Amino acid sequence: MAEIAFKIDNRSLKQQPKNIRKEGKIPGIIYGEFLKTPIPIQVKNNILTKLLKSNSNGSIIPLNVENKIRNCVVKDVQKDHLGNLIHIDFQYVKDNEVIKMKIPVKYLGQENLENKRLVLETYTPFLELQGEVEKIPEFIEFDISNLNYEDKVFAKDIPLPKDINLLTETETLLAIVNG
Repeated sequence: MAEIAFKIDNRSLKQQPKNIRKEGKIPGIIYGEFLKTPIPIQVKNNILTKLLKSNSNGSIIPLNVENKIRNCVVKDVQKDHLGNLIHIDFQYVKDNEVIKMKIPVKYLGQENLENKRLVLETYTPFLELQGEVEKIPEFIEFDISNLNYEDKVFAKDIPLPKDINLLTETETLLAIVNG
């Protein structure tokens, strides 16, 4: 978990998202089972960019809203057709809360494939997992160094930590080795 809380500002629901964006901010929302009502927010674009870079692995992010720290995870980032950020959703999480998250799969041993003149073609870069927020890893590593031409990696092949459930369909094709 990051040691610094990111400063996030409240916003009025009366504020038009396009006007917020003209001010160099991105509209968003914090929601969660343990919040009485969702919290509409706005984040300076440069702060949001730093936040997303520091959270490239889907970890818990402390957000400072009205001088109250809330631990959140990024649930959705919306971009326009040019790739510009236009909206962000955060989910507020409590310790020991069971949540669902999409976690990236990182492949180890790609240099061994390259030595065989093979490449890994990925189809599904994430697994959807469920478990206590503290037990869900930031990413899952899978060793592909011993794979050969046309070997496939399915969701069911990825070893998961104890007490973490796979929500992705087990037969989902994650990657295939090609020449």
